[in-house]
Amino acid sequence: MILKLRFFFLSILLVFSTIVFSYFIVQRYHSRIPILKQMVMESAKKGDSDKVISPYNGLKPEVNNPTGVYYKDRVLVLMYHDLDPEPKDRGTLSVAHFEKQLELMRDNNFHWISMSEYIAFILHSSPIPDNAVLLTFDDGYASFYTYAYPLLQKYQAPATNFLIVNAIDNPEYKGIPKVTWEQVELMHRNGIEFFSHTYDSHKYAEMDSSGTAKTALLAAPIYLKDKQRQETEEEYKQRITNDLKQANEILQQKLGTKNNVLAFPFGGFSEQLLDICDQLGIEVTLTVKMGLNKPGHTNGFRLNTGGMDNDPVMQLSLMKHAKEQLGSIQFSTDTGTRHYYTIKSFLALMVVAVLWLWSGSRLLTARKRMRSKNLFG
Repeated sequence: MILKLRFFFLSILLVFSTIVFSYFIVQRYHSRIPILKQMVMESAKKGDSDKVISPYNGLKPEVNNPTGVYYKDRVLVLMYHDLDPEPKDRGTLSVAHFEKQLELMRDNNFHWISMSEYIAFILHSSPIPDNAVLLTFDDGYASFYTYAYPLLQKYQAPATNFLIVNAIDNPEYKGIPKVTWEQVELMHRNGIEFFSHTYDSHKYAEMDSSGTAKTALLAAPIYLKDKQRQETEEEYKQRITNDLKQANEILQQKLGTKNNVLAFPFGGFSEQLLDICDQLGIEVTLTVKMGLNKPGHTNGFRLNTGGMDNDPVMQLSLMKHAKEQLGSIQFSTDTGTRHYYTIKSFLALMVVAVLWLWSGSRLLTARKRMRSKNLFG
């Protein structure tokens, strides 16, 4: 009776261990198995379409507090794109709102730090002021020079701009006008830092022949129309390596500084991309997921503070409560954690499987003895 109970219990544990191990395998390797990749993508699309997230939920306007301490040993990285006195696109922030943001941050004891200080903090836990804020701009729009740069000088606020390198001084590049190299070099001499937003990978591309699924160019293998197939993993790695390397070489040539920071276009990244960044000496990367950054957090969070919907007063309230609102946010696809739990679940499964086989063999032996006893007893 005891053998039967033990075998039954181990059978249930074996099923449970198999399910847990399978879960971590799917999480870690779904991108390499076409059918799993498609299932995960469809699930993600459905989940995203059902969510409407406002970062201001539960907050209300607050009075200025020039001595307040809202968080320590953390950095809130703010993300901007285009500026205009009268925005016509939802992704464009009004110049007046941008100045109001700077004014409110100054009057409420927030302290702007440079990207150099941020890198030292993330990589080496170097000290930073309380309520530290890093201002970042994506895409290298001409409006950064026209509108943002004068205000940054006025408020003595350091900032970083991530350039789509191939778009600078390129008359064939389509879209919103970009800064020139002359403007970049002038601003760089006056304290503005510039890093890579890729050479020419700020785009989406199709992932298969149907054309329905698209990905950010850096984030995954794309569909090769001329070859009627998807990129191999090696082709994907080589493509993004070439792009990032070319961007950094040009920035090094133009500005003479080490380019060890990358902002992922659209926030999209993969395990392979993070590995390539390590190989190229890109020590710090930034996404578009909101959160609060701490030492060792080399793939960083950013809070989107641009766009027509921005409310500077409510944004200030969110910044004051960043520790409670954003401090616990993590990436659900943390590579190191997934790898750790995949190994642990595999070892647990092996132990349970061995015990299950041992218990099963003992149960079979006991049954054979019982049959022999009944036959000859």
